[in-house]
Amino acid sequence: MSGIRTLYSYTPPLISFLILLFLPATEKLTEEEPITIFSGFRNVICQPAAAKSLTNTHTKNDEISMQEAIKLRDAGKPDAALKVLDLAVERNALSESLHTLRAELRNEMHNQEGAVADLNQSITLSPQKVELFNKRARIFLRVSQLQAAEYDINHAFKLQPDNNETLALRGGLYFKLNRHDKALQDLNKAISRDKNNALAYFYRGAVEFRLKNFKSAIEDYTTAIKLNPSNLAAYQSRGCAYGETGKYKAALADFNIAAQNKAETSHIYFNRGRVYRLMGDYTNAIKEFNTAIRCGLPEQDSAVPVFLERASVYLGMGRTDQAMIDVNHYLKSHGRDPRAYILRAQIYKQMGNVAAELKDSARAKELGATVGGVRPSVTAGK
Repeated sequence: MSGIRTLYSYTPPLISFLILLFLPATEKLTEEEPITIFSGFRNVICQPAAAKSLTNTHTKNDEISMQEAIKLRDAGKPDAALKVLDLAVERNALSESLHTLRAELRNEMHNQEGAVADLNQSITLSPQKVELFNKRARIFLRVSQLQAAEYDINHAFKLQPDNNETLALRGGLYFKLNRHDKALQDLNKAISRDKNNALAYFYRGAVEFRLKNFKSAIEDYTTAIKLNPSNLAAYQSRGCAYGETGKYKAALADFNIAAQNKAETSHIYFNRGRVYRLMGDYTNAIKEFNTAIRCGLPEQDSAVPVFLERASVYLGMGRTDQAMIDVNHYLKSHGRDPRAYILRAQIYKQMGNVAAELKDSARAKELGATVGGVRPSVTAGK
């Protein structure tokens, strides 16, 4: 069950535009080791011409609007809360607090583009507040905009070299860059400084998962959930780790909780489908894979082998014609994946086509396959 999808990988296209339009030019740090990801990144970011002329202004009426919006949000009425904040911002567009709260609400509603736009304005109004750069970096990390996350993390360190949240965020960025030793160094340090750093536990769990230390991953995800029960991504990630250890009922329970996160539902359908397949419940596996496909998962994240997974289930059910359709569809866009040739060889074997079976088996070996069978995998987190 290696590599069930655990972290966000789909990037809304407007995010890239917002980055280029609003981020100021980045600076390198001397207090903490900076991360350099892309040379030339700093050459493509524009600085708002009017940024220095704006002054943060927050009134008593703004505070009243914020309290009203918070009550509505806590009452489960995010749309009403957003309307209150929209009106407040129309009356006063120079309140950093209004923009920051609206950014948090938009982020909770999975409107990352709107959240970034508000945080851009917040940072313009209060450019010395390190927590604003951290908030924006968290969004950029989640949607894998690593260039922008690099800027925010480096700049946050410049403002406050010992900020523990920034340290955890840098660990998350190292994780995304597959620099696991550096990630663990930062995350362990962040946890040693603050045992209640939920973000650090979450990212350390992600590193442990990728390193196939599933027991440690489960422990860290569990701690992250205890510290921040609203982090639905941690439930999905822990569900993946449970799946890897054969604890399928626990995995399904976590995926069902994570399904409250509507932005990630398609991945959850895929993950649940994989669990059902491994449990031998082919009927529910097919149902989940069908739903994931209808939700557009192949278009959102082409790395998830949903058609290959469904093909393997069809093969297990003896429905070779449908299995062949799915594996051939998968091969159109993944023509060098040896797993697909292994699976198609098994389909040909069941169909009695020995010549085609041997041809695909040879092709799979040529592409690097070393073991029989098929267990489609996806890198955990992107």
